[in-house]
Amino acid sequence: MDTEFPRRRTTIGAASMVVSPALMSVGDLLHPAESWNAAAQVAIIAESGSRWYAAHLLLFAGMLLLPGILTLTEAAASRKPAIGYATRVLMLASAAVLSAVFVFEMLLGRFISDGADDAAAVALIDTFQSTAISGALLPGLLAFFIGAMLTVVSFASSTDPFRWPALILALGVLLIMGEIILAQVLLSQIGNILTLMAGIRFSWLLLRGREGARV
Repeated sequence: MDTEFPRRRTTIGAASMVVSPALMSVGDLLHPAESWNAAAQVAIIAESGSRWYAAHLLLFAGMLLLPGILTLTEAAASRKPAIGYATRVLMLASAAVLSAVFVFEMLLGRFISDGADDAAAVALIDTFQSTAISGALLPGLLAFFIGAMLTVVSFASSTDPFRWPALILALGVLLIMGEIILAQVLLSQIGNILTLMAGIRFSWLLLRGREGARV
């Protein structure tokens, strides 16, 4: 049996829990303002199209470089198997939906930067925000926040070394949710930095072999 594979898998997962949120934090720090008003959003992107595209490219790259989800949910399952499995399913589903959102935002940035008519850009945003599209994406977005909260439940014991980074992760995710609801980029900027802090701590614990610590 190859004893090196589990160690390498843990190392890759631990590294991704730092690299992924680091990319997403940089992307969000580059992110221009947001607005739920389509016309106002078009005006913002028209003034800073390159930043808009680069920000979402980094967010998308960070989402793709996240095998750490599997490592973290494996640790969660070692504490509470049913909750850990549910967390894995929810987080993987949400990764697909968030990737789709980031790709749309990248397309929107290029569409406007390449000189698209304002009316066409507004129509594109309105279509994306419609029930037919956003409604289809909503379950996946909710899966992200529910999965993050279940992670906290998995590591809830006061003696679990993962408890505090899980709480920091949950706070970061709640701030990101607040940004989506309120269109206040500062909230997700803080939230992504908190997820990076949590990722660093998770990574350190994993590399020290603490992932198997139980309640």
